Amino acid sequence: MKYVVITGASSGIGKEIAIKFASEKYNLIIVARRKELLDNLKKELEDKYKIKVLVYVYDLSISENVYKFYQQIKQNDINLLVNNAGFGDEAKPWDTDLKKAEQMIDLNIKALTILTTLFIKDNLEKESQIINVSSVAGYMAWGRESIYSATKFYVSVYSEIITKILKKSKAKLKVKVLAPSITKTEFAEVAVLNANIEKENKKTLIEIFNSKGKDPQKLAEYTWKLYNSKKTVGIVHPVFKKFILRKRLRKIWM
Repeated sequence: MKYVVITGASSGIGKEIAIKFASEKYNLIIVARRKELLDNLKKELEDKYKIKVLVYVYDLSISENVYKFYQQIKQNDINLLVNNAGFGDEAKPWDTDLKKAEQMIDLNIKALTILTTLFIKDNLEKESQIINVSSVAGYMAWGRESIYSATKFYVSVYSEIITKILKKSKAKLKVKVLAPSITKTEFAEVAVLNANIEKENKKTLIEIFNSKGKDPQKLAEYTWKLYNSKKTVGIVHPVFKKFILRKRLRKIWM
């Protein structure tokens, strides 16, 4: 049985991606920290779509957990890995919470890199894909989200370079990048509420997310389009809000 692996699947974009692929009759391996939400999602999807859902509860910001998780799932026939787990924060450099910053780097960069590398090693000559979730902030730096934006620049550059290397090597495995813009998710609201900024600014930002953000269901549809396309990058235009598929967005010298 073929499986799609989705990290950060308990809510937001990750949850909607799980629902979309379940509706297309893919079996799922889902992982996040909140067991109750994952168990509820498992029951909902198995009952509705008659597919198999495997649940794993891990905090992937801890590298040891990332290795444990992969060792537990690697024996399955995995067709797609969606590295979606991540979080953001907004603060002036002198107001940065270093513990939170380290955790963000560990999750947004380290966990993604470990899973991507392990999956490539095991599936280089298999018709399979990795979709790494970056952000528009990974192509165009945003305001005071300096660390978050830097982690997403890493995801974008890392993924596009790997894609180039895989193509030159004629590998069957493909690596792609999904770059959402503002999205109406718990991720966005939590990032704003926990940000070290004035209360009024938090309220304004939440209103912007709710009024201008894309529904996470649309991002799941975009993920499906990217998965079925021959393009490498799927990005939501930050101004026109359209989903655009591109061969690449960065110049890579090789």
